[in-house]
Amino acid sequence: MEIAKKGIDLINEIDGADLKKAEAAFWWMGQMGFIIKLGTKVLYLDVFLSEHPERRIPPLLKPEEVVNADYILGTHDHLDHIDRKAWHQMSKSSPNATFLVPAKLISSLSEELKIEKCRFQGVNENLTVSLNEGIKVTGIASAHEFLDQDPVTGEFPYLGFIIEGNGCRMYHSGDTCIYDGLYEKLKRFVPIHVMFLPINGRDATRYQSNIIGNMTYQEAVDLAGTIKPLLVVPAHYEMFLNNKENPENFTDYLKAKYKEQNYWIGNHGEMVHFIKN
Repeated sequence: MEIAKKGIDLINEIDGADLKKAEAAFWWMGQMGFIIKLGTKVLYLDVFLSEHPERRIPPLLKPEEVVNADYILGTHDHLDHIDRKAWHQMSKSSPNATFLVPAKLISSLSEELKIEKCRFQGVNENLTVSLNEGIKVTGIASAHEFLDQDPVTGEFPYLGFIIEGNGCRMYHSGDTCIYDGLYEKLKRFVPIHVMFLPINGRDATRYQSNIIGNMTYQEAVDLAGTIKPLLVVPAHYEMFLNNKENPENFTDYLKAKYKEQNYWIGNHGEMVHFIKN
């Protein structure tokens, strides 16, 4: 798998992307990490920038190169989603960026990463956070592999995000399995124009090694086939050798079962210009 752009070339491409109404752009950064641009606003979502001895795809950016983030989002507190080693530097490189995370994580992240608490916004199931330029982020609980809802506060540690802005609506699931009620929750937001879904699956061996699982490629295909986004993007299949999946399994099953469903599989750091028809 190739890297289309990285470093300052990637930053320049993001900054130069000129988007009209009902358009969006995104760049895959590996795993479930994406940079999304809506209008003029740039969102860094589950971007994993730290070095790691087992990662197979090198970081496309250094944290100090992230100078254009308006919003930095993390769906849950695993190193390849909320990159604690990188976030403090990112907070300095993009000093006006707001961090959106599951509400229960704010105190821990602020204290450990030395980022002012006022720069965080908490998200939870059914909570919508309104941002600049009409961008809205709504939490959808994710089950990784369980929902693990706090019985006292009702807060969820794992979330997906419905992201709305510039006439586009996207669903980034974070890490999740399919659970009872997920389909119904997502149907409330139809039409969803772009869906980002993990496909690496789960099994006993990985679970016993503390590699917490996600939906399988078949489950991701059926979710997309039911919700019918204009574009589905499989992810979370290539970063670690012991937690991977062949994306061709996803595309083969999708083509066999839902022939009309559009999908994107491409290179890391490649710009995808999405135009809502």
